[in-house]
Amino acid sequence: MAITILMTCYTLLALGIGWYFYAHRRRAFLVFHPESSHELSRVLTISGVVMLLIGVLSAVATIMNNMVFISTMLLVGVIAIISIQLILLHWFPKA
Repeated sequence: MAITILMTCYTLLALGIGWYFYAHRRRAFLVFHPESSHELSRVLTISGVVMLLIGVLSAVATIMNNMVFISTMLLVGVIAIISIQLILLHWFPKA
């Protein structure tokens, strides 16, 4: 029961992050300005689609209640988020 609740939260977070990245690929957010950088806009588009895909697959894993599939989706999601953060560091404003 607890894993289902936690995976539901994880799924909603992955879908929310994916939607946010995809929705902000043409407008400024936080300290990033993808409207002035085509590369950053493309990174946000790809990252958004990947996170949306992870969210959908996490929802499927939660519904199936398969521990191997759930563990795989958690691992893939963590690797994807870390990769996205490291890629976004390239466009982080330098002081």
